Amino acid sequence: MSFILTQFLYNRFEEMPTRVTIESQFESLIDLPYPAITLCSPNQMTITAMKYFNRSLVDGNLTIDLQATLPMLLAFYEIMNNLDADRLQHLQDLFEENRYSVPEVLATLPQSCDDFLKRCYLEGKLYPKCAGLFKPILTTHGFCCAFNNVYYFNGKRNTASNKFPNFTINAVGLFNSLTVVSDYDPADAIEGTLLNGGAIRVMYTDWTEFPADDETSIVDPNGESYHILHITYTYCSDEVQTLPVWSRNCFFEDEHHLPYFRKYHNSDCDHTCYLLAVRQACGCYLSFVPNVRSEAGCKITHIPCIINVKKEMYNWLSAQECDCPRDCVSRRYRAEVVMGNFNAVPYMLRNPYAGLKLNKSTSVMHFFFSTPVYTKLKQETVMSIISLVSNLGGVFGLFMGCSCMSVLEVLFYIYLAIKGRLRRQRERRRLHNQHL
Repeated sequence: MSFILTQFLYNRFEEMPTRVTIESQFESLIDLPYPAITLCSPNQMTITAMKYFNRSLVDGNLTIDLQATLPMLLAFYEIMNNLDADRLQHLQDLFEENRYSVPEVLATLPQSCDDFLKRCYLEGKLYPKCAGLFKPILTTHGFCCAFNNVYYFNGKRNTASNKFPNFTINAVGLFNSLTVVSDYDPADAIEGTLLNGGAIRVMYTDWTEFPADDETSIVDPNGESYHILHITYTYCSDEVQTLPVWSRNCFFEDEHHLPYFRKYHNSDCDHTCYLLAVRQACGCYLSFVPNVRSEAGCKITHIPCIINVKKEMYNWLSAQECDCPRDCVSRRYRAEVVMGNFNAVPYMLRNPYAGLKLNKSTSVMHFFFSTPVYTKLKQETVMSIISLVSNLGGVFGLFMGCSCMSVLEVLFYIYLAIKGRLRRQRERRRLHNQHL
Protein backbone atom coordinates (compact mmCIF):
# COMPACT_ATOMS: atom_id res chain seq x y z
CA MET A 1 0.00 0.00 0.00
CA SER A 2 2.83 2.41 0.84
CA PHE A 3 4.40 1.92 -2.61
CA ILE A 4 1.03 2.50 -4.33
CA LEU A 5 0.49 5.77 -2.43
CA THR A 6 4.07 6.80 -3.13
CA GLN A 7 3.51 6.31 -6.88
CA PHE A 8 0.21 8.22 -6.67
CA LEU A 9 1.79 11.20 -4.88
CA TYR A 10 4.70 11.37 -7.30
CA ASN A 11 2.41 11.21 -10.35
CA ARG A 12 0.29 14.03 -8.94
CA PHE A 13 3.43 16.06 -8.32
CA GLU A 14 4.47 15.61 -11.97
CA GLU A 15 1.09 16.02 -13.67
CA MET A 16 -0.32 18.99 -11.72
CA PRO A 17 2.61 20.87 -10.19
CA THR A 18 0.92 24.32 -10.16
CA ARG A 19 -2.45 26.03 -9.90
CA VAL A 20 -3.74 29.55 -10.54
CA THR A 21 -5.62 31.27 -7.71
CA ILE A 22 -7.22 34.69 -7.32
CA GLU A 23 -4.92 36.77 -5.16
CA SER A 24 -6.87 40.03 -5.36
CA GLN A 25 -9.80 41.52 -7.23
CA PHE A 26 -9.23 45.08 -6.03
CA GLU A 27 -5.81 46.10 -7.39
CA SER A 28 -5.78 49.65 -8.77
CA LEU A 29 -5.35 49.83 -12.54
CA ILE A 30 -4.17 53.45 -12.56
CA ASP A 31 -0.82 53.73 -14.42
CA LEU A 32 -1.24 50.30 -16.00
CA PRO A 33 -0.76 50.33 -19.79
CA TYR A 34 -3.74 50.64 -22.09
CA PRO A 35 -4.36 47.58 -24.24
CA ALA A 36 -3.19 47.61 -27.82
CA ILE A 37 -6.42 48.12 -29.80
CA THR A 38 -6.24 47.26 -33.48
CA LEU A 39 -9.03 48.32 -35.86
CA CYS A 40 -9.28 46.73 -39.31
CA SER A 41 -11.34 48.43 -41.99
CA PRO A 42 -13.51 46.10 -44.09
CA ASN A 43 -12.49 48.17 -47.12
CA GLN A 44 -9.21 46.49 -48.10
CA MET A 45 -9.47 47.23 -51.84
CA THR A 46 -10.20 50.87 -52.71
CA ILE A 47 -11.03 52.42 -56.07
CA THR A 48 -8.69 55.31 -55.22
CA ALA A 49 -5.74 52.91 -54.91
CA MET A 50 -6.69 51.14 -58.15
CA LYS A 51 -6.66 54.48 -60.00
CA TYR A 52 -3.29 55.29 -58.43
CA PHE A 53 -1.81 52.06 -59.76
CA ASN A 54 -3.38 52.67 -63.17
CA ARG A 55 -1.38 55.93 -63.29
CA SER A 56 1.86 54.72 -61.68
CA LEU A 57 2.30 51.37 -63.46
CA VAL A 58 4.18 52.41 -66.60
CA ASP A 59 6.53 49.50 -67.32
CA GLY A 60 5.74 45.94 -68.35
CA ASN A 61 2.62 44.37 -69.85
CA LEU A 62 -0.13 46.92 -69.13
CA THR A 63 -2.97 44.96 -70.73
CA ILE A 64 -4.16 43.63 -67.36
CA ASP A 65 -7.58 44.57 -65.98
CA LEU A 66 -6.73 45.78 -62.46
CA GLN A 67 -10.34 46.01 -61.32
CA ALA A 68 -10.84 42.31 -62.06
CA THR A 69 -7.38 41.16 -60.92
CA LEU A 70 -6.53 43.15 -57.77
CA PRO A 71 -9.33 41.57 -55.66
CA MET A 72 -7.45 38.26 -55.91
CA LEU A 73 -4.91 39.74 -53.49
CA LEU A 74 -7.52 39.39 -50.74
CA ALA A 75 -6.54 35.72 -50.79
CA PHE A 76 -3.56 36.69 -48.64
CA TYR A 77 -6.14 37.05 -45.82
CA GLU A 78 -9.21 35.07 -46.92
CA ILE A 79 -9.60 31.60 -48.43
CA MET A 80 -10.52 31.98 -52.11
CA ASN A 81 -10.97 29.31 -54.75
CA ASN A 82 -10.56 29.11 -58.53
CA LEU A 83 -7.74 31.65 -58.73
CA ASP A 84 -6.20 32.17 -62.17
CA ALA A 85 -2.47 31.36 -61.87
CA ASP A 86 -1.66 33.17 -65.15
CA ARG A 87 -3.27 36.40 -63.96
CA LEU A 88 -1.45 36.14 -60.63
CA GLN A 89 1.84 35.75 -62.49
CA HIS A 90 0.98 38.68 -64.76
CA LEU A 91 0.21 40.88 -61.74
CA GLN A 92 3.42 39.82 -59.98
CA ASP A 93 5.53 40.59 -63.06
CA LEU A 94 3.86 43.96 -63.48
CA PHE A 95 4.57 45.07 -59.90
CA GLU A 96 8.16 43.84 -60.10
CA GLU A 97 8.71 45.75 -63.36
CA ASN A 98 7.57 48.92 -61.57
CA ARG A 99 9.61 48.15 -58.40
CA TYR A 100 6.68 47.60 -56.03
CA SER A 101 7.10 45.05 -53.25
CA VAL A 102 4.14 42.96 -52.05
CA PRO A 103 3.99 44.67 -48.59
CA GLU A 104 3.90 48.08 -50.31
CA VAL A 105 1.04 46.95 -52.55
CA LEU A 106 -0.91 45.46 -49.63
CA ALA A 107 -0.47 48.70 -47.67
CA THR A 108 -1.50 50.95 -50.61
CA LEU A 109 -4.65 49.15 -51.75
CA PRO A 110 -6.74 49.39 -48.52
CA GLN A 111 -8.32 52.42 -46.97
CA SER A 112 -5.67 54.47 -45.16
CA CYS A 113 -5.90 55.19 -41.44
CA ASP A 114 -6.27 58.92 -42.16
CA ASP A 115 -9.33 58.19 -44.29
CA PHE A 116 -10.77 55.42 -42.12
CA LEU A 117 -10.46 57.20 -38.74
CA LYS A 118 -12.35 60.49 -38.67
CA ARG A 119 -12.01 61.65 -35.06
CA CYS A 120 -10.71 60.40 -31.72
CA TYR A 121 -10.99 61.40 -28.07
CA LEU A 122 -8.73 60.07 -25.33
CA GLU A 123 -9.64 61.02 -21.77
CA GLY A 124 -11.52 64.05 -23.09
CA LYS A 125 -8.79 65.31 -25.44
CA LEU A 126 -9.68 65.69 -29.13
CA TYR A 127 -7.41 64.11 -31.78
CA PRO A 128 -8.52 65.08 -35.33
CA LYS A 129 -8.09 62.13 -37.69
CA CYS A 130 -6.74 60.27 -34.63
CA ALA A 131 -3.27 61.61 -35.42
CA GLY A 132 -0.74 60.60 -32.78
CA LEU A 133 -2.89 57.75 -31.47
CA PHE A 134 -3.11 55.16 -34.26
CA LYS A 135 -0.41 53.81 -36.56
CA PRO A 136 -0.78 51.60 -39.64
CA ILE A 137 0.14 47.90 -39.43
CA LEU A 138 -0.11 44.85 -41.67
CA THR A 139 -1.81 41.93 -39.91
CA THR A 140 -3.17 38.50 -40.73
CA HIS A 141 -6.48 40.27 -41.51
CA GLY A 142 -5.09 42.95 -43.77
CA PHE A 143 -4.05 46.55 -43.35
CA CYS A 144 -5.21 47.86 -39.95
CA CYS A 145 -4.74 50.78 -37.55
CA ALA A 146 -3.22 50.06 -34.13
CA PHE A 147 -3.42 52.08 -30.92
CA ASN A 148 -0.70 51.64 -28.28
CA ASN A 149 1.13 48.83 -30.07
CA VAL A 150 4.92 48.59 -30.29
CA TYR A 151 4.63 47.20 -33.85
CA TYR A 152 3.81 49.39 -36.87
CA PHE A 153 4.23 49.56 -40.64
CA ASN A 154 7.04 51.94 -41.65
CA GLY A 155 6.18 52.14 -45.36
CA LYS A 156 8.28 49.11 -46.34
CA ARG A 157 7.62 46.46 -43.69
CA ASN A 158 6.36 45.91 -40.16
CA THR A 159 8.85 46.74 -37.45
CA ALA A 160 8.98 47.38 -33.71
CA SER A 161 9.53 50.84 -32.28
CA ASN A 162 12.66 51.23 -30.15
CA LYS A 163 11.30 54.28 -28.31
CA PHE A 164 7.63 53.56 -27.84
CA PRO A 165 5.49 56.15 -25.94
CA ASN A 166 3.26 53.72 -24.04
CA PHE A 167 -0.16 55.13 -23.07
CA THR A 168 -1.12 54.43 -19.46
CA ILE A 169 -4.50 54.54 -17.72
CA ASN A 170 -5.09 57.78 -15.81
CA ALA A 171 -8.86 57.72 -15.34
CA VAL A 172 -11.83 55.37 -15.76
CA GLY A 173 -15.44 55.72 -16.87
CA LEU A 174 -17.19 56.50 -20.14
CA PHE A 175 -16.25 60.20 -20.13
CA ASN A 176 -12.55 59.24 -20.00
CA SER A 177 -12.78 56.64 -22.73
CA LEU A 178 -10.90 56.23 -25.97
CA THR A 179 -13.59 57.20 -28.49
CA VAL A 180 -13.04 56.45 -32.17
CA VAL A 181 -15.25 57.61 -35.04
CA SER A 182 -14.63 55.63 -38.22
CA ASP A 183 -16.15 55.31 -41.69
CA TYR A 184 -15.13 52.58 -44.13
CA ASP A 185 -16.50 54.52 -47.16
CA PRO A 186 -18.14 51.74 -49.23
CA ALA A 187 -18.42 54.08 -52.24
CA ASP A 188 -14.62 53.86 -52.59
CA ALA A 189 -14.53 50.04 -52.45
CA ILE A 190 -14.06 47.86 -55.53
CA GLU A 191 -17.28 45.94 -56.03
CA GLY A 192 -17.44 42.64 -54.18
CA THR A 193 -14.37 43.22 -51.99
CA LEU A 194 -15.76 44.37 -48.62
CA LEU A 195 -14.83 42.01 -45.76
CA ASN A 196 -17.00 40.91 -42.80
CA GLY A 197 -20.15 42.31 -44.39
CA GLY A 198 -18.87 45.83 -43.72
CA ALA A 199 -18.19 45.17 -40.03
CA ILE A 200 -14.99 46.32 -38.31
CA ARG A 201 -12.66 43.79 -36.71
CA VAL A 202 -11.32 44.89 -33.30
CA MET A 203 -8.40 43.05 -31.66
CA TYR A 204 -7.27 43.58 -28.06
CA THR A 205 -3.75 42.55 -26.99
CA ASP A 206 -0.99 43.66 -24.67
CA TRP A 207 1.05 46.55 -26.06
CA THR A 208 4.11 44.28 -26.51
CA GLU A 209 2.19 41.66 -28.56
CA PHE A 210 1.57 41.55 -32.28
CA PRO A 211 -2.17 41.92 -33.09
CA ALA A 212 -3.90 38.55 -32.65
CA ASP A 213 -7.36 37.00 -32.51
CA ASP A 214 -7.18 35.85 -28.88
CA GLU A 215 -9.68 38.58 -27.91
CA THR A 216 -11.64 39.92 -30.87
CA SER A 217 -14.90 41.77 -31.53
CA ILE A 218 -16.75 42.32 -34.80
CA VAL A 219 -18.50 45.70 -34.74
CA ASP A 220 -21.40 46.48 -37.06
CA PRO A 221 -21.49 49.94 -38.69
CA ASN A 222 -24.22 52.58 -38.38
CA GLY A 223 -24.17 52.79 -34.59
CA GLU A 224 -22.28 53.22 -31.35
CA SER A 225 -20.55 50.39 -29.53
CA TYR A 226 -19.40 50.44 -25.91
CA HIS A 227 -16.38 48.24 -25.19
CA ILE A 228 -16.15 47.71 -21.43
CA LEU A 229 -12.59 46.56 -20.78
CA HIS A 230 -11.35 44.26 -18.02
CA ILE A 231 -7.74 43.40 -17.12
CA THR A 232 -6.52 40.11 -15.67
CA TYR A 233 -2.90 40.04 -14.56
CA THR A 234 -1.19 36.71 -13.90
CA TYR A 235 2.21 36.18 -12.29
CA CYS A 236 4.20 33.36 -10.69
CA SER A 237 5.30 32.73 -7.12
CA ASP A 238 8.99 32.34 -6.32
CA GLU A 239 8.56 28.58 -6.01
CA VAL A 240 7.01 28.32 -9.48
CA GLN A 241 9.85 30.35 -10.99
CA THR A 242 12.34 27.77 -9.78
CA LEU A 243 10.47 24.90 -11.48
CA PRO A 244 11.69 23.65 -14.88
CA VAL A 245 9.69 24.63 -17.96
CA TRP A 246 8.22 21.15 -18.43
CA SER A 247 6.84 21.31 -14.91
CA ARG A 248 5.32 24.81 -14.80
CA ASN A 249 4.32 24.61 -18.50
CA CYS A 250 4.86 28.30 -19.26
CA PHE A 251 7.55 30.65 -20.55
CA PHE A 252 8.77 34.00 -19.28
CA GLU A 253 9.09 36.67 -21.99
CA ASP A 254 12.89 36.43 -22.17
CA GLU A 255 13.12 32.67 -21.68
CA HIS A 256 12.24 31.43 -25.18
CA HIS A 257 13.37 33.22 -28.34
CA LEU A 258 10.89 33.66 -31.18
CA PRO A 259 12.67 34.34 -34.49
CA TYR A 260 10.48 37.24 -35.66
CA PHE A 261 9.15 38.88 -32.50
CA ARG A 262 10.83 40.79 -29.70
CA LYS A 263 9.60 38.80 -26.70
CA TYR A 264 7.81 35.55 -26.04
CA HIS A 265 4.02 35.63 -25.99
CA ASN A 266 1.69 32.73 -26.57
CA SER A 267 -0.11 34.59 -29.37
CA ASP A 268 3.19 35.49 -31.07
CA CYS A 269 4.21 31.84 -30.82
CA ASP A 270 0.99 30.89 -32.64
CA HIS A 271 1.89 33.42 -35.35
CA THR A 272 5.35 31.85 -35.58
CA CYS A 273 3.84 28.39 -36.11
CA TYR A 274 1.79 29.75 -39.00
CA LEU A 275 4.80 31.56 -40.47
CA LEU A 276 7.00 28.47 -40.25
CA ALA A 277 4.28 26.35 -41.87
CA VAL A 278 4.12 28.79 -44.81
CA ARG A 279 7.92 28.95 -44.93
CA GLN A 280 8.17 25.17 -45.06
CA ALA A 281 5.41 24.68 -47.62
CA CYS A 282 5.92 27.74 -49.84
CA GLY A 283 9.53 28.81 -49.22
CA CYS A 284 8.71 32.42 -48.31
CA TYR A 285 7.72 34.71 -45.45
CA LEU A 286 4.28 36.30 -45.14
CA SER A 287 4.10 40.06 -45.61
CA PHE A 288 3.15 40.91 -42.03
CA VAL A 289 6.29 39.33 -40.53
CA PRO A 290 8.25 42.08 -38.74
CA ASN A 291 11.70 43.02 -40.04
CA VAL A 292 11.74 40.66 -43.01
CA ARG A 293 13.39 41.82 -46.25
CA SER A 294 11.01 42.21 -49.17
CA GLU A 295 12.98 39.80 -51.35
CA ALA A 296 12.38 37.03 -48.79
CA GLY A 297 8.64 37.72 -48.61
CA CYS A 298 5.88 35.77 -50.31
CA LYS A 299 5.03 36.82 -53.85
CA ILE A 300 1.59 37.06 -55.39
CA THR A 301 2.21 33.74 -57.14
CA HIS A 302 2.54 32.05 -53.72
CA ILE A 303 -1.13 32.74 -52.88
CA PRO A 304 -2.44 29.23 -53.85
CA CYS A 305 0.20 27.65 -51.62
CA ILE A 306 -0.69 29.94 -48.70
CA ILE A 307 -4.37 29.02 -49.07
CA ASN A 308 -3.48 25.33 -48.90
CA VAL A 309 -1.60 25.94 -45.64
CA LYS A 310 -4.67 27.68 -44.20
CA LYS A 311 -6.87 24.79 -45.19
CA GLU A 312 -4.54 22.40 -43.36
CA MET A 313 -4.26 24.58 -40.26
CA TYR A 314 -5.31 21.74 -37.96
CA ASN A 315 -1.99 20.07 -38.81
CA TRP A 316 0.37 22.94 -38.08
CA LEU A 317 -1.54 23.94 -34.94
CA SER A 318 -1.27 20.46 -33.43
CA ALA A 319 0.68 19.99 -30.21
CA GLN A 320 3.34 18.03 -32.08
CA GLU A 321 3.99 20.76 -34.67
CA CYS A 322 3.27 23.85 -32.56
CA ASP A 323 4.22 23.73 -28.89
CA CYS A 324 3.27 27.14 -27.47
CA PRO A 325 3.00 27.16 -23.65
CA ARG A 326 1.15 30.06 -22.07
CA ASP A 327 2.84 33.15 -20.63
CA CYS A 328 4.12 32.88 -17.05
CA VAL A 329 3.50 36.61 -16.61
CA SER A 330 0.74 38.19 -18.66
CA ARG A 331 -1.85 40.93 -18.94
CA ARG A 332 -5.04 39.79 -20.62
CA TYR A 333 -7.71 42.22 -21.78
CA ARG A 334 -11.32 41.18 -22.14
CA ALA A 335 -14.10 43.32 -23.64
CA GLU A 336 -17.84 43.30 -23.08
CA VAL A 337 -19.47 44.95 -26.10
CA VAL A 338 -22.84 46.72 -26.00
CA MET A 339 -24.28 48.03 -29.28
CA GLY A 340 -26.38 51.15 -29.78
CA ASN A 341 -27.56 53.47 -32.56
CA PHE A 342 -27.40 57.14 -33.56
CA ASN A 343 -31.08 57.95 -32.94
CA ALA A 344 -30.39 60.11 -29.87
CA VAL A 345 -27.47 62.09 -31.34
CA PRO A 346 -29.59 65.14 -32.39
CA TYR A 347 -30.85 65.48 -28.80
CA MET A 348 -27.49 65.25 -27.01
CA LEU A 349 -26.59 68.09 -24.65
CA ARG A 350 -22.96 67.93 -25.75
CA ASN A 351 -22.51 66.46 -29.22
CA PRO A 352 -18.91 65.20 -29.66
CA TYR A 353 -19.64 64.38 -33.31
CA ALA A 354 -20.54 67.90 -34.38
CA GLY A 355 -19.24 68.61 -37.88
CA LEU A 356 -19.14 64.91 -38.83
CA LYS A 357 -21.61 63.24 -41.15
CA LEU A 358 -22.83 60.01 -39.57
CA ASN A 359 -23.41 57.65 -42.50
CA LYS A 360 -24.65 54.08 -42.56
CA SER A 361 -20.97 53.10 -42.82
CA THR A 362 -19.99 55.12 -39.75
CA SER A 363 -19.08 53.49 -36.45
CA VAL A 364 -18.47 55.13 -33.09
CA MET A 365 -16.53 52.97 -30.62
CA HIS A 366 -15.97 53.78 -26.94
CA PHE A 367 -13.22 51.84 -25.14
CA PHE A 368 -13.18 52.33 -21.38
CA PHE A 369 -12.76 50.73 -17.96
CA SER A 370 -15.92 50.82 -15.88
CA THR A 371 -14.17 50.18 -12.54
CA PRO A 372 -10.76 51.35 -11.24
CA VAL A 373 -9.62 47.83 -10.27
CA TYR A 374 -8.40 44.69 -11.98
CA THR A 375 -8.08 41.01 -11.11
CA LYS A 376 -4.68 39.71 -10.02
CA LEU A 377 -3.98 35.99 -10.33
CA LYS A 378 -1.09 34.06 -8.84
CA GLN A 379 0.32 30.80 -10.13
CA GLU A 380 1.61 28.77 -7.20
CA THR A 381 2.72 25.22 -6.59
CA VAL A 382 0.14 22.61 -5.65
CA MET A 383 2.81 20.45 -4.05
CA SER A 384 6.36 21.64 -3.55
CA ILE A 385 9.37 19.38 -3.11
CA ILE A 386 9.14 19.92 0.67
CA SER A 387 5.46 18.94 0.66
CA LEU A 388 6.21 15.84 -1.42
CA VAL A 389 8.92 14.68 0.98
CA SER A 390 6.67 15.37 3.99
CA ASN A 391 3.80 13.39 2.44
CA LEU A 392 6.07 10.49 1.58
CA GLY A 393 7.38 10.49 5.15
CA GLY A 394 3.83 10.30 6.44
CA VAL A 395 3.00 7.38 4.13
CA PHE A 396 6.07 5.43 5.19
CA GLY A 397 5.38 6.14 8.86
CA LEU A 398 1.74 5.03 8.58
CA PHE A 399 2.16 1.84 6.55
CA MET A 400 5.73 0.76 7.29
CA GLY A 401 6.22 2.13 10.76
CA CYS A 402 9.35 4.00 9.73
CA SER A 403 10.45 7.56 9.27
CA CYS A 404 13.48 9.32 7.91
CA MET A 405 15.19 8.82 11.26
CA SER A 406 14.34 5.13 11.07
CA VAL A 407 15.92 4.91 7.63
CA LEU A 408 19.04 6.63 8.96
CA GLU A 409 19.13 4.23 11.89
CA VAL A 410 18.84 1.23 9.56
CA LEU A 411 21.67 2.59 7.41
CA PHE A 412 23.73 3.22 10.54
CA TYR A 413 23.24 -0.36 11.76
CA ILE A 414 24.08 -1.71 8.30
CA TYR A 415 27.26 0.37 8.43
CA LEU A 416 28.10 -1.02 11.87
CA ALA A 417 27.44 -4.60 10.66
CA ILE A 418 29.71 -4.17 7.64
CA LYS A 419 32.38 -2.51 9.75
CA GLY A 420 32.23 -5.35 12.34
CA ARG A 421 32.42 -8.03 9.65
CA LEU A 422 35.46 -6.41 8.05
CA ARG A 423 37.12 -6.09 11.47
CA ARG A 424 36.55 -9.82 12.22
CA GLN A 425 37.92 -10.80 8.82
CA ARG A 426 41.09 -8.79 9.45
CA GLU A 427 41.44 -10.39 12.91
CA ARG A 428 41.12 -13.92 11.50
CA ARG A 429 43.73 -13.21 8.83
CA ARG A 430 46.11 -11.83 11.47
CA LEU A 431 45.73 -14.93 13.72
CA HIS A 432 46.18 -17.22 10.70
CA ASN A 433 49.43 -15.50 9.73
CA GLN A 434 50.76 -15.81 13.31
CA HIS A 435 50.22 -19.62 13.32
CA LEU A 436 52.13 -19.90 10.08
